[in-house]
Amino acid sequence: MISNDIILNVSSLFMLLFLLSWGACFFIFVYRRLDGPKVGRDSLIYFNFMFFKNDFLSNIALSFLFFGYMAAAAFEYRREFNDLILMANLAGGMSLFLFAIYGRCFYKGIIDDKKPFFFIKIFLTEFDLSFGSTFLWLSRLTYVTWLLMLIRG
Repeated sequence: MISNDIILNVSSLFMLLFLLSWGACFFIFVYRRLDGPKVGRDSLIYFNFMFFKNDFLSNIALSFLFFGYMAAAAFEYRREFNDLILMANLAGGMSLFLFAIYGRCFYKGIIDDKKPFFFIKIFLTEFDLSFGSTFLWLSRLTYVTWLLMLIRG
């Protein structure tokens, strides 16, 4: 069915463009940084790269992912007008953003970005009480909020 809602169409177009651009960044990462695909590991290593490295490709890839997620949240809201789903998606986007701030600016450990589950290990097992870890704790809180709202909604 074709929609006449301009905001719905624009948000879906932006979502498509941002996520295709994010996919292009993944393609560049796999073939320039990893020297070819590593089956079953390349996508997880890509998330390590996005959350913990601070160079042009990782910055632009994280920006495309974040803005694509926010455009998807706007699209979902315009499609159903469900405030709970909108709040859940905004919490999920904030969780990505806060974890990226923690990983890029405040993580002080050794970045073992060649292990596929490194970012998940840091997200689940890092227990620090410094100022920078506030971003990690807020990321966890918004992620749990996102999950609970999606299960409830």
